[in-house]
Amino acid sequence: MIKAVVFDFDGTMSNRQENAYRIYDQYFRKYFPEMSDLEYEAVVQDMLTCDCNGTIEVDLRLKPIAVKYGDKLPADFEKAFNRYFYDLMWTGCVLKDETIEVLEKLKGKYKLGLLSNGDSLSQHNKINHVGISDYFDEIIVSGDTDVYKPQAAIFELMAQRLGVKCEECLMVGDVYSTDILGAINGHMIPVWIIEDKERPAHYYKGYRIEKLDQIFAIIDKENKAV
Repeated sequence: MIKAVVFDFDGTMSNRQENAYRIYDQYFRKYFPEMSDLEYEAVVQDMLTCDCNGTIEVDLRLKPIAVKYGDKLPADFEKAFNRYFYDLMWTGCVLKDETIEVLEKLKGKYKLGLLSNGDSLSQHNKINHVGISDYFDEIIVSGDTDVYKPQAAIFELMAQRLGVKCEECLMVGDVYSTDILGAINGHMIPVWIIEDKERPAHYYKGYRIEKLDQIFAIIDKENKAV
């Protein structure tokens, strides 16, 4: 029986790609004033490619950009961008269209948890910026603890704070190596939200959805199976 639904934040509840696009656009525009909009779009798209949806450290995302466009960027580009990114990333954060509707339908029927990897200040700033904190019974950011996804301990901590068993929780996330593997490690029911229908995953046999509102059919299925 499902008693709780736990969500990742970036890329699951929020539109991580739109958030990244806004921040990169604001930062890089000043260094490429001679480019047409269509030419400049290539710079931002290169940055989105290197961004890897936030799954690798910022320093590593910047190196290909520094190599390709280094003659147009400041000498301290990587250091300066790091500071800018962590200070202001939250200001471009936007929710996916269906997020509030899904939370409204779940609130009061299930315990709700938000489980996010990342540094404490950045993640809490983003969560507060989009105004969804009151929907959740528990919010855990890895930067506030000594554990992080995919370690089982952080999933067990979430279940403990929600007052349910791990087996009674759905864990919804977009990054397989942290959210889905972590849910499996922590004995939660994994739900992989991924818009790419053709993304191969030969070894994962669990739930896959494209939009958040598809979790209701999964909840019904799990509850009927009890």
